[in-house]
Amino acid sequence: MKWNSIVFKLGVVIMVLFLSILVPFAFFIDRIFLNVYSLYLNENIKDMANRLSTVASTSMKEDPYFYENITALTNHDVIFFNENGVIISKNVLEFKTGEKIPKKWLQKLQDGKQVEGERFEEYTYEKFYYVGQPIMDNNNFQGGVLIFSSIDEFHHKMHAVRDWIIRAIITAIVLALGYTIFLVWRLSRPLLKMEQATREIAKGNLDTRVQIQSNDEVGSLAKAINDLSVELNNYRVNRSELLANISHELRTPISYLKGYAQVIKNGQYENEDELKIYSNIIESESERLAKLIQELFELSKMEEGMIKLYVQSVDIEDLVESVVQKVQLKGQEKGLILSMEIEQNLPIMQTDGLRLEQILLNLLENAVNYTDKGEVNIQVNKVKKGIQFAVIDTGLGIPPEDLPFVFDRFHRVEKSRARQMGGTGLGLAIVAELVKHLQGEIIVNSKLGEGSEFRIIFPLTIRNESEILDQL
Repeated sequence: MKWNSIVFKLGVVIMVLFLSILVPFAFFIDRIFLNVYSLYLNENIKDMANRLSTVASTSMKEDPYFYENITALTNHDVIFFNENGVIISKNVLEFKTGEKIPKKWLQKLQDGKQVEGERFEEYTYEKFYYVGQPIMDNNNFQGGVLIFSSIDEFHHKMHAVRDWIIRAIITAIVLALGYTIFLVWRLSRPLLKMEQATREIAKGNLDTRVQIQSNDEVGSLAKAINDLSVELNNYRVNRSELLANISHELRTPISYLKGYAQVIKNGQYENEDELKIYSNIIESESERLAKLIQELFELSKMEEGMIKLYVQSVDIEDLVESVVQKVQLKGQEKGLILSMEIEQNLPIMQTDGLRLEQILLNLLENAVNYTDKGEVNIQVNKVKKGIQFAVIDTGLGIPPEDLPFVFDRFHRVEKSRARQMGGTGLGLAIVAELVKHLQGEIIVNSKLGEGSEFRIIFPLTIRNESEILDQL
């Protein structure tokens, strides 16, 4: 196991957490038990001294057997003394029968006060806790009683309790260690799986998936890694397809340019009219090539979020009329009817007018290119979500199997016709990206042989450029 691995770090954190709870808890338990036992011992001895003084207060007998019989009822060493402080019971510790108790004790007891404290036995090296209680008769000092209780016994009991506490702590630490190992294993296993999966993805194995079935943050991360793998795989496929499509699209105009340039260079033409035809082909293919490169560049900027929007007030009616006028001549050449249906009193839109014009122009040109007879109609009306634009034609229509792909780059329903019209296969892809940047939504409906309908809904007001880029 590596010292800097997440498994080790997580294990250390959990163990520190356990210890930070167990050790203070054990310490407080020890202190509480010590205080409670000390209080119990003190109160017990004081209560015993009070009872013995009460029993002896009825008459202070000089017979030592009387006091021996009383002290036999206790587990402590007891001394009785008379009003002069002379010990009248049997010998206890260094206190002998017939001797006097310390003067400072006697003075305090004569005042009716209780004495207490600790005393060390020099010969046995044993420590005692003592309590002295005066014996009063009608407020007259008749003597007193001293009780000595060994603290060593108390210490032995405390050591026994502490031994049990230590055993409990060790047991808890062992259990905590086992739980920590299990918990770390459970938590780190999915992370290690995800690490292995990401390394496989980094090597190019984009079919790698993380199999983690959970609804928590770890499961969400695993799902994100799987989604990333899918997106990277799609990106790789799309990139390969894009490069193949670009090379295919560039091959035709470049072949024309090279072929007819060589014809002109080698003088393989019969007259000026033929030379003019070849020159026109070169010019047309150059324009087509330049348009393809420009649209690829523009589409790339859109997909990378690098497009700049200039939000302004847009008069919808003026914009639509301008777009129709630009396409009018081309429609008349094909004998088509271009019509407009614009709802009255439409509100002013706050959007990028140039980009909106580009969208409508692309859709109208596309409709004119793929409509041989009939009409192309543009409708504008207000809806709940904003303003709806609809471009409807009576053209050839789109087959149902092609509808999901109409906004893909280089997708063409009729490839031969698209080349005749000079199409690049990027028009609708650009439209879809622009609609996304202008926060709109686009819907296409079509019936083969009857025509197509493109409906776009834009909000009346879009946010500023930075907010749009952040969203994208």
